[in-house]
Amino acid sequence: MSAGGLPPDRTLDLGGGVVVVVAGNPGPLTLDGTRTYLIGGGRPVLLDPGPLDGPHLDRVEAALAGRPTAAVCLTHAHADHAEAAAAASRRWAAPIRASAGTLERLGLDGAPLADGDDVPGSDDGGAGPLTALATPGHSGDHLCFFLEATRDMFTGDLVLGEGSSMVAHPDGSVAAVLASLDRLAALEPARLLPGHGPPVAEAVRKLEAYAEHRLDRSEQVRQALADGVRSFTGLRAAVYGDLPPGVARAADLSLLAHLEHLRELGLAVPALAPEGAGRAGRGRGLGEE
Repeated sequence: MSAGGLPPDRTLDLGGGVVVVVAGNPGPLTLDGTRTYLIGGGRPVLLDPGPLDGPHLDRVEAALAGRPTAAVCLTHAHADHAEAAAAASRRWAAPIRASAGTLERLGLDGAPLADGDDVPGSDDGGAGPLTALATPGHSGDHLCFFLEATRDMFTGDLVLGEGSSMVAHPDGSVAAVLASLDRLAALEPARLLPGHGPPVAEAVRKLEAYAEHRLDRSEQVRQALADGVRSFTGLRAAVYGDLPPGVARAADLSLLAHLEHLRELGLAVPALAPEGAGRAGRGRGLGEE
């Protein structure tokens, strides 16, 4: 086994008709790498083809073992999940399926998936249809995918297998995260299959813990402001302590989202922003801490 418990080819059969191929992009925000899923039997759906990396796509092809692909689906537009979408679509002659927002952001041709749509062709092989669920919060265009036959929930970056996920302000929203987590918990999935990190067996408990974490983080931000913190650097230090630069940027985006959430709740919140905030674009990544 390689580092992180992965086999040398970074491909694992997770059971229930699901195979995962982990991209070779490990890091503090990507954990052991972006997870590309093959879902179903005869014509599997390829979910989140990942970064544009030839060896990773070759491993996906090996896992397909000559099977045709029903669709290339995307949870959201961040590059570590979606950069290879066009290449995968061409390579396996499969249509791209994603939310309208994701297709627009990436400039991709494809059939948009609305909330509650089944992915066409995903019921081939007897596993039942794969259903798209609008789950904004990490980003506004985010989808999760539910395989009701096995009660597997593919969570993208809404929920990670380890640690917590960022809320990518201004695109993400704390209120939307909480609503999306509640929605997934109400479906009572048996297993979460995240975009980063290992599968989660205690699915509902994980969703509840994520909601609790997000509410606790909002309270930490509120308390820091109540204690008189009036600079963004001071706020980050009060909430997170010392962070490496790459993780600090992700934390800053989440802090901005929490400040906005407190305003939405009617609290008086000072206008705080990190240095260089005007130059920041949409977050490419994932984990918060």
